[in-house]
Amino acid sequence: MIRALNATDAARMAEIHAQSFFKGWDDADMSAHIQKDMCFGFGRPLDGFIILSSAADQAEILTIAVDAKQRRKGIARALLEIAETELVENGVDTLFLEVSEDNDAAITFYKHAGFEPVGRRPAYYKREGGRVAAITYRKRLAANVRLG
Repeated sequence: MIRALNATDAARMAEIHAQSFFKGWDDADMSAHIQKDMCFGFGRPLDGFIILSSAADQAEILTIAVDAKQRRKGIARALLEIAETELVENGVDTLFLEVSEDNDAAITFYKHAGFEPVGRRPAYYKREGGRVAAITYRKRLAANVRLG
């Protein structure tokens, strides 16, 4: 079940995000995103979520995270699909994201979802052993709707 998120989801979002990223966002970060960005969640209790920011005809996936025990069950794909549908309905035709170059699972996921690499940001993400580059990806949404 996919649903819009609200303030009561912030703590669980922070918990899931901490499982997924080196430096997770806290409850206050999640609350701020719920107030200003497009946020969808999967399940009740929450098993995963996606946060998107949009401006004009472009949007960016700020983060997507799934509870470690619920991964590889199609939750991230379902979240991405609903996000893309909502974005297209709101006039967005291009979706961007960044992923660390050492996150092979995410890179594979995004490539299978139709994203193409368009740039690289050296030393973008902090790690305990130093920094890792971010790869920027883009997906043209409107073209997919017209062809599909």
